Amino acid sequence: MGTAPEWLAGLMPHGYQTRRSEIQRLTAELASMDRIGSLLWQSGPPLRESLRDVFLALRYDVEVQPQESAYDVRVALDGDRRLLIRIARAEGMVAKKSPDLVAVFQTLSDTGSGDRVVLAANNHCNMRPADRPEYDDVAPDALDLLQRMGANFVSTATLFAIWSLSLQEDLPRVRAHVDKLHAQNGGGFRLPFPAAVSSS
Repeated sequence: MGTAPEWLAGLMPHGYQTRRSEIQRLTAELASMDRIGSLLWQSGPPLRESLRDVFLALRYDVEVQPQESAYDVRVALDGDRRLLIRIARAEGMVAKKSPDLVAVFQTLSDTGSGDRVVLAANNHCNMRPADRPEYDDVAPDALDLLQRMGANFVSTATLFAIWSLSLQEDLPRVRAHVDKLHAQNGGGFRLPFPAAVSSS
């Protein structure tokens, strides 16, 4: 079955164009939500795109970095405040000797005073977030090193939860969680307990 000619829409009954536009809008919204949902199950380049999309949905200026860069996404908050986020390449728990920590250190060596470096991981991506082992994203000695470097660690499930809150709450309240991620001076970041519960 071929594609209908452009002139056909002008011959269709009243309301056709309105319905068609609404279907196109909803289809685009679903596609955007599907990409953000990839935060919970994807890896590699698709996960980079999902990371970009979640911050775009929260209305930040986002810039995806070249593949060879030490980090993947730069998120401009306000003024000179930025998040420089790397997605962990290693599967499973991030270890102290992981190349991802080397990349975090490289990123830290070239940051401004308003920059916060963040390592994000999507461990156990074949499991529902509620079923994933708690505190099993990063080894304790690796987390300690990140904290001493002033870099943060966050799971992509936490980022997904922040986005989920944006569907229920005012955007400024949701973006306050991103501000807290930026303000934290090293270590693991999770949503406060009430926020995490409300997004489940």
